Amino acid sequence: MDHAIVVAAGTGIEEEKLSLHGKTVFGSLPQIKRLIITAQRAGIKKFTIITEREDSSLKVLLAGDKRIESDISWHPLGSDIGLDTGRALIIQSNLVTTPAGLSNFMKTGCGPEEVAVLVDSRDDAWIKSDGDEISDVFSRGGKAVGAFMAPGRLLEKSIMDSMSLRSFVQEHIGRDKVRLRKFSDSYWMRLDSDGNNAEKAEDMIFAHVGKTATGWLSRNINSKISLPTSRLLVRTPLTPNMISVLINVIGMMCGVFYAIGHPVWGALCMQAATILDRCDGEVARVKLMETHKGQWVDTISDQATILSFMIGVPVGYYVMSKSPLAIILGAVNLSIFIFFVIWSFYFLKKYTNSGSLVTYFDVDKLVEGQKLSLARRFIKLIRPMGRRNFYSLAFLVLAIVGGYPWVLGILTAAMVMFLIHQLEDMVKLRRVDPKSSILK
Repeated sequence: MDHAIVVAAGTGIEEEKLSLHGKTVFGSLPQIKRLIITAQRAGIKKFTIITEREDSSLKVLLAGDKRIESDISWHPLGSDIGLDTGRALIIQSNLVTTPAGLSNFMKTGCGPEEVAVLVDSRDDAWIKSDGDEISDVFSRGGKAVGAFMAPGRLLEKSIMDSMSLRSFVQEHIGRDKVRLRKFSDSYWMRLDSDGNNAEKAEDMIFAHVGKTATGWLSRNINSKISLPTSRLLVRTPLTPNMISVLINVIGMMCGVFYAIGHPVWGALCMQAATILDRCDGEVARVKLMETHKGQWVDTISDQATILSFMIGVPVGYYVMSKSPLAIILGAVNLSIFIFFVIWSFYFLKKYTNSGSLVTYFDVDKLVEGQKLSLARRFIKLIRPMGRRNFYSLAFLVLAIVGGYPWVLGILTAAMVMFLIHQLEDMVKLRRVDPKSSILK
């Protein structure tokens, strides 16, 4: 099923007027555009949008957006739409949800004359028409979300001079032709006439984005700064890729400060960049601008920050102490880092569909079942410390407490352990077929 009917006219499941919400803007996107992109990512390739008038102003909101690749046809109420007999996803124009939520719903199995109703608090079940079961859909047994599935021709019978999705569902409940499907995956809400409507929708989306972080520090500490910052950035014309570059300009200053003899300021710059590094992803998810290219831009920008750190620490230590050990350890660390970057990028390209280095931590899934060395078991145990949100904070503490010797010493030990980790990965991945990789 790849056809969706977006009802932006008449009334919805709670008899709200659907023409009022298509232009509502939150997260820098008008609702109609957000809904179309969301459904497209769920697998929809063709849209029929039902509007109050033929010259709907909603058309302008979708024009020129390269993210929208689907075929879109516009039809005013009362016109001859000519919907086909195949099953279609039917969505209220005021529904705010996720691609995963719609995609799961689209897998619901229904008979040729049945209507599937997405609800938020009831297991999949048949509705019986005896007694007061109508309330099952609208309140008691499960609140209807605002997404349905039915053959297009069933809906077309209801499209005359007015349209009521509530009446549409009620009609089929009366004929025992409704199946409920419990909502799953993240969030949903319906825009209404509340004056704080857009603000509530944005709050909900940012709350969801805050839960996508990896690592306890990132979710519970860093997000307390990154999310408010992202809420400001989402209102600017800056793209996520621009934000990635700007953040890592801050990050690269860490190497400058380390090199000129200010390790604490260097560590603070790296910590600031680490916290703000969440912002590009948060803005991308809120604006629905996530791309494979964006992952690579973020990853490459991050490596520039780390490279600055790798160079700045030994240079600053040498300037301070004149110890040749600083240059030797710096050269070792830089060599391992270059090897790490080359191998990691090769791994991402060959074994995954991701441009994010976070995916590298899933390498164990590919070598599962193979015997691991003692060193690898130890590294696997401490691997969470290899996440940037952890080691950035750790190096800030080391810079304050011990200065250059501690920072350089711990950095070298960590780089050697990760070299062992990667060498073992290279050996074991030779037995894995990239074409059948579970990370693809």
